[in-house]
Amino acid sequence: MRVLPVVLIVVSTLLAGVGSLATPRTAAAAGPTVVYFPVTGHHVADSFLSTWRRLGGLATFGYPLTEAMTDPDTGLTVQYFERERFEYHPENAGTEWEVQFALLGSWLAKGRAEPAFVPIHADPPPADSPSRSYFTPTGHYLAYGFKSYWEKQGGLRIFGYPISEELSEVNVDTGQTYTVQYFERARFEYHPEYAGTRSEVLLGRLGAQRVARLGLDTAPAPRKEGVPDYDESLWAPPPPRSFDISVLMYHQVGDSASRYTIPLWRFEQQLDWLRDNGYHTVTISEVYDAVAGIRTLPSKPVAITFDDGYAAQWGAAQAMNARGMRGTFFILSGASPLADWQIRAMADAGHEIGSHSISHPDLTTLSDARLRSELVDSRARLQAVSGQPVDIFAYPYGAWNSRVASAVEAAGYRAAVHAWGGTWWSPDKWWIEPRIEIAGTLSLAEFAGYVR
Repeated sequence: MRVLPVVLIVVSTLLAGVGSLATPRTAAAAGPTVVYFPVTGHHVADSFLSTWRRLGGLATFGYPLTEAMTDPDTGLTVQYFERERFEYHPENAGTEWEVQFALLGSWLAKGRAEPAFVPIHADPPPADSPSRSYFTPTGHYLAYGFKSYWEKQGGLRIFGYPISEELSEVNVDTGQTYTVQYFERARFEYHPEYAGTRSEVLLGRLGAQRVARLGLDTAPAPRKEGVPDYDESLWAPPPPRSFDISVLMYHQVGDSASRYTIPLWRFEQQLDWLRDNGYHTVTISEVYDAVAGIRTLPSKPVAITFDDGYAAQWGAAQAMNARGMRGTFFILSGASPLADWQIRAMADAGHEIGSHSISHPDLTTLSDARLRSELVDSRARLQAVSGQPVDIFAYPYGAWNSRVASAVEAAGYRAAVHAWGGTWWSPDKWWIEPRIEIAGTLSLAEFAGYVR
């Protein structure tokens, strides 16, 4: 932050109320990585669990029928569910193809020669319409309610191509006759008794049929210690929180003391006081996590921030490193004398890198195009240099309004901090959370008063 005339600071603060700002962007709750299903007595763990939840859960795949096991034919880790078999492919780890689904529909329909399973050769292929599509790879149509369900519930990724036309078939579980259609990985069933509801189209229990055919053991497994029952509320976003925390704001580090310059020896004295009095340093992102309710801060937390990226802040970072402390450095991507290697070293040491724009303008006075550049380009530059996400922004001069705050969010930042405002952090101030200015002229006793 640099000095801005007081009139501009006041005007910028009054331009918009906090209530007009966008909803805070919070991280998702982590939730458990393994759960137990008492209905069938089996566990599901990641990566199968996260895929199961993300792509439809009970409605699409049903309950687990087995524990995860090694398939003797392929060597893959697999697990059977009522309507599918999950397969783990380690060669695709980290991609959407890490977990794939068995071609149970193709397996069940193998050898069937009824007219519905004979490919329909169309040359040229007919044009798609909202109610009907033709799939050249398998030579079959998909229409009306089945087409709508296929498109809305996952399409090719989940169900594969259609391998039959619609036909009438007896459900082996209920003995009822339904209109069905086979796909590579599924069988759709039309249930007129549920017309107009989410259950109008249901999936056949192909996983259960495969398990029965293979004679696999489906006996319940003893629950592993500490594993909770499956409940989707386990992943519900936690409630946000409000609390007091001292977020300290520094600028230049130099030989003489002034409002915006602190001698290094005095800064080190303050660090020692924090350490000796039981304070623990946290990054700004960690404070936001606490506001979002997804992190618990250590006892007596304090956040140390520096604005502008002055060259001498390198010495401040080394002083914190020597004491096992971390800070957040809001850097001007186009005007900081800190070298790229220094910024990267600071990030590697555990300090957080935030953006303070490219050139430190009063953002409230800029055109839309210039405002976007100051936000987007600075973030991209600092991420490339630091090798870590740059998610927090600090307003130059502390100048902001609702237009600027919305632009900060649109530029991809998670949150933004003000230059002043006290110690009370709360969800309704997500884009203007407060900091305390620490002048370089403060005595140690005065500094302690600000922190306490």
